[in-house]
Amino acid sequence: MTNTISPFGFTSSRNPAKTIGWSGLVAGILDSVAGVIVYYIYFDLNPLQVLQFIASGIYGPTAINGGVGMVLVGLLLHFLIAYVCAIIYFLAYPKIAAGNKYAGASGLVYGLGIWLVMNLLILPYSNIPKSDFDLGLAIIGIIWHMVLVGWPIALITKQYYLNKTTDHEREG
Repeated sequence: MTNTISPFGFTSSRNPAKTIGWSGLVAGILDSVAGVIVYYIYFDLNPLQVLQFIASGIYGPTAINGGVGMVLVGLLLHFLIAYVCAIIYFLAYPKIAAGNKYAGASGLVYGLGIWLVMNLLILPYSNIPKSDFDLGLAIIGIIWHMVLVGWPIALITKQYYLNKTTDHEREG
């Protein structure tokens, strides 16, 4: 029997690749839903335009009118980023004592870190069209990355390590 500590119990696995797969998928889906809603409200973009906007990180402003190809590139980039975040957390988890003890809080901090890295280190050097800083949008983005990206990655990852610990205790 698996001990479940996460609201994402359906993602529970004893396989590292499946755990990373689930955490990247859940975070990627939640992040994309939040992004579509927020970018519709702030910029009147539909879901396909949001994905084209993501593709503009590589292809520049022309991606926004780039059709289905740019939509697919944006979707690929979006989930690639989600999976990279999931892999980094999964690999760092055993080395971070606070993450082990306080998975929820650690996930929220990780989500903040994801937002900071994306917005301060990656996006400024991408080809995404530059825009003025909007404090309201930044606060919304920080909260959504904390709750909808970092938190699920942390809880799904903790579930894997909890299952692994429980298995070792049964064997010992």
